[in-house]
Amino acid sequence: MRDRRFPIIVLLLALGGPAFAADPDDDRDDPDVVPAQFVQPVGPAAPPSATTPATVADPPTPVVRVQVRVPAHVPPQKDLTYRIAVTNTSGADAYRVRVRFPLPEGITGVTKAEPPAENFDPKKPAAAVPKELVWEYRTLRAGEKHEIEVAVKPAPDAREVRAAAYVAFEHGQAVVTRVDKPKLAVRKAVPKSAVSTDPVTVRVEVTNPSKVAVPNVQLVEDVSKGFEFARESEGEKGTVPEQRVWQIGTLRPGERKVIEYKLTAKDNASTEALTTSSVVKSPDAPEGERAESTTKLLVPGMRVDLSGPPTSAPGDPANYEIVVRNTGTLLLTDVRVTGSVPSDCTPTKMTNGGQRYRDQLVWVVPSLKPGDAQSFRYSLKANTTGKRTVRAAAETPRGIEKSSEVVTAFQGTAVLTWDATAEPVSLGTGQQGLLTVRVRNTGGEAARGVRLRVELPGEVRFVQASPRNQASANEVAFDGVSIPAYGSEKFTVTYRADRAGQAWFRLKLSAEALGDRPMTKEQSVEISGR
Repeated sequence: MRDRRFPIIVLLLALGGPAFAADPDDDRDDPDVVPAQFVQPVGPAAPPSATTPATVADPPTPVVRVQVRVPAHVPPQKDLTYRIAVTNTSGADAYRVRVRFPLPEGITGVTKAEPPAENFDPKKPAAAVPKELVWEYRTLRAGEKHEIEVAVKPAPDAREVRAAAYVAFEHGQAVVTRVDKPKLAVRKAVPKSAVSTDPVTVRVEVTNPSKVAVPNVQLVEDVSKGFEFARESEGEKGTVPEQRVWQIGTLRPGERKVIEYKLTAKDNASTEALTTSSVVKSPDAPEGERAESTTKLLVPGMRVDLSGPPTSAPGDPANYEIVVRNTGTLLLTDVRVTGSVPSDCTPTKMTNGGQRYRDQLVWVVPSLKPGDAQSFRYSLKANTTGKRTVRAAAETPRGIEKSSEVVTAFQGTAVLTWDATAEPVSLGTGQQGLLTVRVRNTGGEAARGVRLRVELPGEVRFVQASPRNQASANEVAFDGVSIPAYGSEKFTVTYRADRAGQAWFRLKLSAEALGDRPMTKEQSVEISGR
């Protein structure tokens, strides 16, 4: 069987002359007209527009093709039937589809048009046959196909008939552009509270929440008086010392810019809060946006009070009290409290928790709330007379240190110890023995009015005594002496054993340092007969 597929332009041999004149508007010979059937565009595809964002997805483009089928050869006087197929081969709908079939030269009339053309129906009487037949479809859905059948009668003298069918449709793309007002937003991040001696970090976030770019964006920062911008802070100096200006430039839609700077309190600042104000604006958004923040300042403060006696009686300890108070608004932690121990002084007691390190007593306070106070007590005793400076101090890891001093005039005291020995410990009647008493002053002050009295037992007889004394048959009373600090004194009594037995010497030591409580002692010797 012979292949019936032909190109869009077909040839027909027929007899007779042409029945119609050539159409001056016929575009079949127009060099700018490209047949739609079996022809693909040649050459490189048009480059995409440089202004089209890469993220925009274009809708699919419809593709409509027209196919014409007709016999390649027919006998004379036989109708020539054209079958025209219009197909949407794409996945997109085509709108306002228009099929044109210009009537070819070499025919005498149209005998059939199914479906009827918009401008001609051979079944109905018409004044004249149009130059071309036209079919119109409002919408040609994706994959949809329409078939048209046209029959014409060749002229008797026709040798060939050249015909062409054309299809045209509309393809458009709708876009929407919204007119958006430029807008800026500003947000701040600052600590709710900060120590007044520490730098305060301020973080400002400027955002363009609108859909259009905002050029020449400017940020102006104002801070309360008593504060200054740290040296490393960027930005231009403003009209007053408490102002800085940042030129941000252009912010694209959704873009964010973060500015960070530090503030420090001046030495004479007495404010309790830090206030910062941010204004972001642009010529395109002159009304600007504002944000404010407040940071409570915690001021460290501490006071140390030391109380103690101006004088201390001999032998009595001096009592001291240290009071550490938090006078600020900042919680103090790990407060180290010390009380000094001057040279030649000895601690006699102290508040629990204290430890001695060399010449001081140390306590540690884990935390001290604002307004709270804690006290520590200790006592000192001095062996020598003289003024002593007692110092109390407290310090924190933040470097806060306070101290207080008290001067106490100590009165030194004598401390007496003594012992007695008899040599020999046993002797016979008629022999001599020696009683020795040693008195030592271990205190830092001289022991005055030291007096020793020795009561002699009946078994012995007094011979002599040293140093100066007043002796009788049964007692030796030594004159009062003064024993220097850390010195000693020796007293001796020589006696003769008169009769056998155990002889007891009774000793009594008195001194100003002993007051009304003299010390007593007994010493015995064994006397045997001859």
